[in-house]
Amino acid sequence: MFRQTIEKSETISGTGLHTGVKCSMTFEPYDLEGIYFLRSDIKGGAPIKAVVENVSSTMRGTNLKSGGAEVHTVEHVLSACGALGITDILISMDGPEPPVMDGSSLEYFKALERCGVKKLNKKMPKLTVKEPFEFEDKNVLYRVEPADKLILQFLFIHKHPLVSRLEYTFEFNKENYLKEIAPARTFGFEEELEFLKKHGLAKGGTTENAVVITEKGFSSELRFDGEMVRHKILDLAGDLVLTNCSLRNMKIYARGGGHKYNVELARQLLARGVQSS
Repeated sequence: MFRQTIEKSETISGTGLHTGVKCSMTFEPYDLEGIYFLRSDIKGGAPIKAVVENVSSTMRGTNLKSGGAEVHTVEHVLSACGALGITDILISMDGPEPPVMDGSSLEYFKALERCGVKKLNKKMPKLTVKEPFEFEDKNVLYRVEPADKLILQFLFIHKHPLVSRLEYTFEFNKENYLKEIAPARTFGFEEELEFLKKHGLAKGGTTENAVVITEKGFSSELRFDGEMVRHKILDLAGDLVLTNCSLRNMKIYARGGGHKYNVELARQLLARGVQSS
């Protein structure tokens, strides 16, 4: 796979999901290798590269930090970049967190498509696995095995009867992503709201940008059966972009888990996988 950037810039604006802070975010072509976030509101701040080494927090989202600058909840943007094969881009933000838009990655995907994808004359490292491996923590299990394409499979289990067991298997490519994954919105449970507020999270969350699961049902009509598990795949795909490699020929199975374990998976793939040009 060749590295790719975008042909022109585009700006989208809105409010951050967790910080509640308004932000304008601009996608820009970039000549450095990698996906970089720049806090344009911080004087003299350097771009933050989207790699596992720069992960600062995985509490209800993936945050990146370098120097004195930090960006929050980057996984939805990274997921859209990964689906479109965009490897080299500067994402400038005048606030701490990307605008949540509708809670999915669909608007990011559409904006990046409008920018146009430009192929570069440089190869992206490919990461493959030769032998299966897994790691487990209590009820969470991640397993990776060789395959003939990239497959993401997620099993979501919860005590709530409406979402007690949701499972989805996804063959990763741009067309499938746009149809099956990109529109899936972030979600939360009604009983979690007090916890989130106590920890300064979900300040920008509304029923317009998140599905709230209540005792009686859902805060809005679902876009898919099992929309929640599809969003877990969306998040996983975004966090795997932190490998800064093209993932090929593997099946990744996750039972439970979230950003903390997604990032650990990215680390283990880099340690156990085989990189080639």
